[in-house]
Amino acid sequence: MIHYNAENRMFHLQSGNVSYVFFADRHGFLRHLYFGEAIPAQEDILYLSQTAFLGAAVNFDGATMPNDNLNAMLLENSCSQLGDYRRPSVEVLLPNGSRLTDFRYNGYKILQHFTISEMPFPRDGETLEVQLSDSVNNLDLYLYYTVFDDCDVVVRNCKLVNNGKSDVTVLKLSSFMLDLYDSNYDTVQLVGNWAGERQVVRNCSHGGILQVTSSGRGVSSHCHNPFLALVSPYATENEGEAIGVNLLYSGSFSLSAENSSLKICRLQGGIDSENFRWLLQSGSEFYSPAAVMAFSAHGLGEMSRAFHNFYRKHVVNPKFAFAPRPIVVNNWEATYFDFDTDKLFEIIDCAKQIGADAFVLDDGWFTNRNNDTNGLGDWQVNTQKLRGGLKQIAKKCHDLQLKFGLWIEPEMVNEGTELFRTHPEWVLHNPDAGRVRGRNQLVLDFANPEVVEHIFRKISDIIGENDVDYVKWDMNRYLADLYSPFLPAQRQGEVAHRYVLGVYSLAQKLTQRFPDVLMEGCSGGGGRFDGAMLYYFPQIWTSDNTDAYCRTFIQQGTSLCYPQSAMSAHYSVCPNHQTGRTLSSEARYNVACTCSFGYELDICKLSEEEKAQISKQIADYRTYWKLVSEGDLYRLSSTQQLWAVCQVLPDKSLARVVGLHGLILENRRPVLLKIHGLEDDFDYLIQETGQTVSGKTLRSAGMLLPQVFSDFATFALHLKKAD
Repeated sequence: MIHYNAENRMFHLQSGNVSYVFFADRHGFLRHLYFGEAIPAQEDILYLSQTAFLGAAVNFDGATMPNDNLNAMLLENSCSQLGDYRRPSVEVLLPNGSRLTDFRYNGYKILQHFTISEMPFPRDGETLEVQLSDSVNNLDLYLYYTVFDDCDVVVRNCKLVNNGKSDVTVLKLSSFMLDLYDSNYDTVQLVGNWAGERQVVRNCSHGGILQVTSSGRGVSSHCHNPFLALVSPYATENEGEAIGVNLLYSGSFSLSAENSSLKICRLQGGIDSENFRWLLQSGSEFYSPAAVMAFSAHGLGEMSRAFHNFYRKHVVNPKFAFAPRPIVVNNWEATYFDFDTDKLFEIIDCAKQIGADAFVLDDGWFTNRNNDTNGLGDWQVNTQKLRGGLKQIAKKCHDLQLKFGLWIEPEMVNEGTELFRTHPEWVLHNPDAGRVRGRNQLVLDFANPEVVEHIFRKISDIIGENDVDYVKWDMNRYLADLYSPFLPAQRQGEVAHRYVLGVYSLAQKLTQRFPDVLMEGCSGGGGRFDGAMLYYFPQIWTSDNTDAYCRTFIQQGTSLCYPQSAMSAHYSVCPNHQTGRTLSSEARYNVACTCSFGYELDICKLSEEEKAQISKQIADYRTYWKLVSEGDLYRLSSTQQLWAVCQVLPDKSLARVVGLHGLILENRRPVLLKIHGLEDDFDYLIQETGQTVSGKTLRSAGMLLPQVFSDFATFALHLKKAD
C-alpha cells in the first residue's frame, strides 16, 4: 500500500509488515525518514528530518539555512559535487566534462504491473514512481519503489532519461541507496570460492567504508554474492534488527556500506561502476537492475524468511514455485565424459528401480566432446557415442515414465569447433591482444543479438527435437577480456552489462518457447546463484562440492537470502570426489533432503541393500516435500561442531529437524538444541522418540540430542501436531 500526504509531500510505503517513509523537502531533495517495522500510515514523522548546524559545511545552490547541508542529511539518492561527500548513487559525465548534476523532486505516479523489459523484475507488486529532474542538463531520474501485500520487502530500482540534445555518459547508477541515522552496525556478507561458495562472514563496524562486496567477474561469482546485510551488533538468528539487500542481477555488481564522519551509514548497490560506462544518447533511457530490501526486528532468521517468501511468491516461475520438483539422477560423477548408450541405459534402468523421477545427461553428449578441450558451440549430437542419438535416450526415459534432462553450456565456445572457425568475431576478445581462456573455452559475445539468436535456434532445436523435459544450464568460466567486436569503441564500457542482458534474453526466449521444461541454473557449481537467475531457473546447482559436511556451510550461507527449494543438492558417492571424505548414507541424505534433491553417483554399482535404502530415502523425500517447497526455514545451529535446521509448514502442523555433527572432540556432552519455528500452543508428537512435547517447551527448554561417539553423526526428527 502506497500513501501520499500532499501537505508535507511525505510518502509512506507499507509492504507486508514493514514501513518505508521519505519526503520531498522544500528544496526538492528526497530525504529518508524510516525503514523498519510497520507504523501507522497517518503518523507525521517529519520530526525525524531535523539536521544540525555543522562547521565546515558546504551549502547547495538555493540553500537558505546554515543547516541546509546535504552531507548531514539522510537522502534517497545522491549526486556528485553538491556538497554530499559520501559516495554518490548517480554519476554522469556531461558533454562539457563536468559531473555536477542536481536532481530535484518533480512529481510522482503510482503504477500497477510495473516491469523492466530487459531484466528480471518481481511480479504482482504496486510501484511508486518518483520523478526527479535536473533542469540545467535536461536529465530525469526516476526512483521506483515496489511493495507487496504479502511480503516484508521493498524493491528498489531507478531509470535515467536523457531529454537533452547531447549525449551523456552514465558512470554510475545505483539500484538503491539507503541512509541510516545510526552507524552502529555489523555487516554480514557471503564470500567464498569454487567448491566453497557463500560462506557467512560477519564484520564489526568502523569508520569510513564499512564494507564493499563486488564481483568484477562478469557474473555474480563463486567469490562474492550480491547480498549484504546490516545487523545490530548483538543480533542473532532470532533477536536484533537486520536489514538485508539482495540484487536481482547476475553480472558484476557492487554493494557498499559507508560510515560518514557524522556517523551516518549509507548502504547502496547496483551494477559495478569500475568497468562500466554507458553512452546515454539524446532521447534514450537506462534502467538499473532491481534490489530487494528486507527488514527484520527479530534477527537474521526472520530476514531470511522474508526473502524466501518473496522469491517463492514473486520471482520464481509460478508454474514451478510450489510444485514438486523431480528427484533426478545425474550421470556426471558416475561417468564424467566416459559413457555410451549402453552405459546410460544401465543408469536409467537403475534410476527407475530406485524410484527417481528423472535422468539428467550431463556434459559430453555432443560432437568432439570426450574431454573439456573441444566441442562447445556446435551443439550437434554425437551419434557415434550415442547410438540413435538423444532421441533414443529420451525414449528410454519416457518408456519408463522418467523425465529426460540435458546439460547445456550455451554461452561458451571452444576454438576447435565449426562455430569458431566460421565466426571468430563472435567471441569476447580484444583483436589487438591475445585471447584469455578458462577451462579451455572462450566466451561468446552475448552483447551481440545475432549471437544470442543463433544459440537460441541451436538449443531450441536440441530441446524440441529430443523431447527434453529438464535442462541444466551451465557456465564454467568468468568474463575477462571485456571487448565486443560488435560494439563501437565508445560503447566498450557497456560490454559486461550488455552480456548479462544477452543472457537474460536467451533465458527468456527459451523459457517462453518451452514453458513446461524445468530449467536448472549452474555456473561451475554456484558461481551464478542470484535472484535474477531464479526468475528463469526455479533451482540452481548450489555447488560442485557435494561433500555433505562442506554443503552444510554452503547451504547455510545460501539460505540467508535464497529459499531451500532454490538450492539443488545431490547425494553423492563416498569417498567424495571433491574432498575424499566419507560420510554415512544417512548423513548425505539428511543434508541434501532439505533442498531440491537428486543423486550424483553411479547407482548401478550400489548393492541391492544400498538401492533399497535409497528407495526409502526417495519415499521419505516425497512424503515431506512440502517442507522444502512451502516450509519456513529456521537455522538452529551453524557451528563446525553442529549444523541443524528446522523446516516447518506455515500452519505449524508438521516439521522436520535435521542435523549433522562435525568432528568429535574430547568430553563431548549431549547437545542441548532449542527448536524454533513451532507453534507454542501446539503439542507435537516426535516420531522418532514417541514423546509428545509442546512447541513452547521445545523452543524454550529445548531437547538433548543423544551423545555421539563418531565424526559426522547425523539425526533427523519428524514432528507432527498431536491430535
